[in-house]
Amino acid sequence: MALSPPFSAPWAPLPRIAPALLLGAGLGCSDYKVTAQEPELVLSADTLDFDEVVRGTQLTLTFFAKNEGRAPLKLERVALTDGSSAEFTVMSGDGIGVEANDEGEISIRYAPAEVGQDLGELEITSNDPKRPLATVSLVGYGVEPRIDVDPEQLWFGTVPVGDTVTLTVDVAARGQGRLRVDELSLGDGLDAVYTVTLPEHVTLPYKLSPGEAFSFDVSFTPTSEAPWTGELLVRSNDPNDPVVPVTLYGNMTGSGDEPPRVEITTPDWGNYLIEGAETTLKGVVSDDADSPEDLLCAWYANGKLIGSSVADATGALSLATEKLPAGEVTVTLRAVDGQGHSSDDSVDVVVWPEDEPLKYTLSGGESIFDYWSVDDDVSIYVDGELVFQDTNRTQDHHAPVEFEAKVGSTVRLVANDVNSCALYMDALVLHFGTSAHQALNDTICRSACAADACYDGTYGGPWPSVFLDESYVISIP
Repeated sequence: MALSPPFSAPWAPLPRIAPALLLGAGLGCSDYKVTAQEPELVLSADTLDFDEVVRGTQLTLTFFAKNEGRAPLKLERVALTDGSSAEFTVMSGDGIGVEANDEGEISIRYAPAEVGQDLGELEITSNDPKRPLATVSLVGYGVEPRIDVDPEQLWFGTVPVGDTVTLTVDVAARGQGRLRVDELSLGDGLDAVYTVTLPEHVTLPYKLSPGEAFSFDVSFTPTSEAPWTGELLVRSNDPNDPVVPVTLYGNMTGSGDEPPRVEITTPDWGNYLIEGAETTLKGVVSDDADSPEDLLCAWYANGKLIGSSVADATGALSLATEKLPAGEVTVTLRAVDGQGHSSDDSVDVVVWPEDEPLKYTLSGGESIFDYWSVDDDVSIYVDGELVFQDTNRTQDHHAPVEFEAKVGSTVRLVANDVNSCALYMDALVLHFGTSAHQALNDTICRSACAADACYDGTYGGPWPSVFLDESYVISIP
């Protein structure tokens, strides 16, 4: 029997689907990506800055080599490049293996033998196929801070029981690098009668830049009429004099058995002086039996007598003299008491010949050893004569510049910007030995790159342009 339309046959054929569409649909059900099993080196630092390390000591810094890949990482070689300072030493890291998602230590030691800046570069070769060679910059400063404690003897005299006498001690930073004063400690039993009081802004350990100073008080409150003698120890990072004793004399009996106590307070170690110019030498003296006015006090230069002084009631004395000879000079103050006991104190200074040009140092800070930076080029002239030039069109870190001149000479600084992003010039300081300094330019920093700290949107460089051209008349010493 025939069927009449309309009708739907259950067996009607389905529409044809292209094979390509079927294949594509199949892949869409399960995405798959092949990842290479490779190591990947990532360093935790690209520069190791050891900052200031006292000459003769050492500091070890550690950074990390992390493996962010999926196969073992091998540090095939960790070594200093040619030209790196010999003060750096690789302590660990060479030849180590690092598993995936793990890290290994690389340690570098810095042990400066001399004062000044040391630079180096560390090369790290590994089996990272994308970064087979990585580098880390090394920088450190060898320093030699010196401590100056004045006075080194405190004479409190005879103090009634229950009364208090307070004297002051000055601590100053000399030499090169930051001085760290770590501790002030009294001898056994002395804290019952002596009290040390620091100023509010000083907390130990306390750091001072060269030329900086602070004062502290020492008070004596005797609990009996007996003599109270001992020492207050001043500890610091001065490599030559790490512990300076300040002798304390309270309620002395005046037996006369001890020699006088003598200290030169001016000039300081390393000062530069001028031959023929009047120099005032200063000191302080005391004695257990005689009053300071009764002591015989004389000054010497390289062992030759140049004059005598009479101390006042506090023990202070001075001598104005023009007799210091040229060259390296040891200034000595000697005191003799009524019992024939004597003692002395000495400092070493440099006396510059009167008719010769003076030796100056241009550095980047309060020390004559501070390095300085410029970006890009700079020329330095003294009375129109070129004494230093950097024209390599890159940012550079320079050692202090030495030259000879006279008071009244002119120092001219000319700095150029050549390359992006920034122009930069450190504030420079002119030094005459360790005794005098003169600030020159202020720090200059401008940038056309938004990522730089000194970017402000007003500088559109780079182009060859002079951003500093200033002259300064030498006024020191």
